[in-house]
Amino acid sequence: MTDSVKGKTSRRGFVKGAVGLVAAVPAAALLSGRRAYAEEMPKLSEDDAQAVALSYKHNAADAANAGEGQQCSTCQLFAGGDAEWGPCSIFPGKAVSSKGWCATWVQKAG
Repeated sequence: MTDSVKGKTSRRGFVKGAVGLVAAVPAAALLSGRRAYAEEMPKLSEDDAQAVALSYKHNAADAANAGEGQQCSTCQLFAGGDAEWGPCSIFPGKAVSSKGWCATWVQKAG
């Protein structure tokens, strides 16, 4: 059975379309708001207790244990894309420097 009968949308077609639209709206909002959200986040301080515990530095060159090429922008946990500052799953609610580093650094897949 097709979704349209004589140019009219069936109930099944309407429900499929409505479900798709309802699912698409929050996804679009998340994608478009991600950068704006990161820009509104407070920047993580190097003096933050969790940052100190994980040896976080805004500049990987200042981190004693950072290996060559290791910085937040190359870490799997950094969700800031190509932004200068962005979210990290280790420091929820705070933005980290894309040039930063901490002891939880994990090579980005791919």
